[in-house]
Amino acid sequence: MGRDWNWTGNTFSQANLYGYGRLAWDLHTDPACIARDWAAASFAGDAALHDALVRILLNSREAYENYTAPLGVGFMVTPGSHYGPSVDGYEYSPWGTYHFADRDGVGVDRTPTGSGYTEQYPPALAARYRSLEDCPERLLLFFHHLRYDQVLPHSGVTLIQRIYDTHFQGVEQVRAMRRDWETVREQVPEAIRADVDRRWQVQECNAVEWRDQVCTYFLRHSGIPDAAGRTIFP
Repeated sequence: MGRDWNWTGNTFSQANLYGYGRLAWDLHTDPACIARDWAAASFAGDAALHDALVRILLNSREAYENYTAPLGVGFMVTPGSHYGPSVDGYEYSPWGTYHFADRDGVGVDRTPTGSGYTEQYPPALAARYRSLEDCPERLLLFFHHLRYDQVLPHSGVTLIQRIYDTHFQGVEQVRAMRRDWETVREQVPEAIRADVDRRWQVQECNAVEWRDQVCTYFLRHSGIPDAAGRTIFP
């Protein structure tokens, strides 16, 4: 919280503060239930408005994850402000290496053949994270260093193609959420509506910037083009 008129800067971020309070009392509360209760308590609109807000809230984290750092790789943000893309921003800083990207692959080996970080987890989780087949795909590059041509066990495409696909998908997810908002925005008070409208425009620009910088970075490193033929600036 800060000095903003709505406390959290972005009106939708109030849902995080509300959710924190709800989870402090009941850790197992359904996120969709929290989002719906927040929407109903915050906006005096109809069910269509509340449904749209719930969809936006529940999809927002995945969208952001998709168009920023790929598959759990870590920081790719501008040092200091942590706002906006800088793929190598922290890679050679005293804070340490996050992605180890080179011409052959990307990711940090935290299995026993690397740093051994996986072994700090309880045995069942350690076994899951050290296994390429069992590790959740969205965490793969946090725990494994993989070649760009490695076929991923879950999605069935190469690593480089998965990086391209998720970043283009993230931009489309932002645009879909924005369209969802457009269908119900008239039910929201003008001051809030104008602020949210502005933030959607900024987020879409941010998402495109992230997508283009990350995809270009990995195209230059790997030399492997997007199989879908989408525009990536070389």
